[in-house]
Amino acid sequence: MSVNVTSKNFSKFIFDSSEPVLLHFADQTEISRRQEMYLKHFSMEWPHVTIGRVDTVKEPSLAAMYGIEQAPAVKIFKKGRCTASATGLQDNIHLTRLIAK
Repeated sequence: MSVNVTSKNFSKFIFDSSEPVLLHFADQTEISRRQEMYLKHFSMEWPHVTIGRVDTVKEPSLAAMYGIEQAPAVKIFKKGRCTASATGLQDNIHLTRLIAK
């Protein structure tokens, strides 16, 4: 469903995508696991959106680069530019609103 994004593949993942990218910043908490369930359903409704997951424990520099202080958090990128973001658990309605921005 989602691609594990690391400092090694981040630039290619974000800047080389012709489709919108939803980047999920997650840790090992229950709320991050719940966010992943929402993203699984979201991906079925929005198959053209590329979904990536950043493990904030393993990739703290990526989290810091985008000011992520708590997980879960999502950022939407279009043509390499961050167009929307949200912190906390986001259901499909909120994810759809973020993509529509």
